[in-house]
Amino acid sequence: MRVTSALVLALALCASVASAQYTGPWTYEWDFDSSAQGWVVSGNGYWTDPGLVPAAGPTLPDGAPSGGGNGNFYLPDQSYARLDVRSLHIGYGTVGGNAMNPFVFQADVYIPNLRPLSGFTYGYPGNMNHQAGIQALRESDLRAIYLEGNINRGGLLARDRTWDNTDRRSDWVMEENVSPDTLWWDKWITLQIDYGVTTAGKWTAWAYIPWNSPVSTAGWLKVGGGDYDVNANVWFGYLQMGGTASWTQAQFDNAKLHVVPEPASMAVLAAGLAGFAGALRRRS
Repeated sequence: MRVTSALVLALALCASVASAQYTGPWTYEWDFDSSAQGWVVSGNGYWTDPGLVPAAGPTLPDGAPSGGGNGNFYLPDQSYARLDVRSLHIGYGTVGGNAMNPFVFQADVYIPNLRPLSGFTYGYPGNMNHQAGIQALRESDLRAIYLEGNINRGGLLARDRTWDNTDRRSDWVMEENVSPDTLWWDKWITLQIDYGVTTAGKWTAWAYIPWNSPVSTAGWLKVGGGDYDVNANVWFGYLQMGGTASWTQAQFDNAKLHVVPEPASMAVLAAGLAGFAGALRRRS
């Protein structure tokens, strides 16, 4: 009886709903320390091989090293790193007779300060991570759900282009409350898309920003301030970092993916666990 109760409790904990951003455990993690680990780069970006790229990071257009280190991806203008995850059937609902699995996708993004260069929107000390971030691409047509920077509002933008196609913004959060702006950025932020895991049928975009801005304090921020309906039946075949239309000098690291087995698989698992508990009782 104790074994059965413990299994029921474990399943209940797996299905519990959290009130904040997802923190783990993770099904897959990529640290990129020694290789690109299956991610494929398009455009002029590259994996920053520690054997070739200095510890201070790649040299940026300002003539100085980025400060973002190596063993990660440098993904400047219109470049991206993509991973084929079609076999994982991540998404929601049912597509082609296959049940999709809710997921959380997260990655770290390094935002460099490009002073003394100038000419950026609003006079910012760089081009931020404009139209660069994390995306999950629909298997059929590569339309994406994404979370990325938007320099035109000094903030972050999330949108599900497979479904409602509405901007979910958090404006001005990429500004820092320090002066002069040569002290801005040169820091890592974290972006996360939670697609149906924390709240079934809803997706939420989160960002960890380690500085105070005119409109927010350092810490986790729910981008757009809400939880939004998922596409009822969608299959995401690829994960992506960077951006096909980006204007940035950002680096990307520490990608993580959590996949939740769809209910039918969970039912099979529960039945198997119950049978295992029954066998233990018979043996005892």
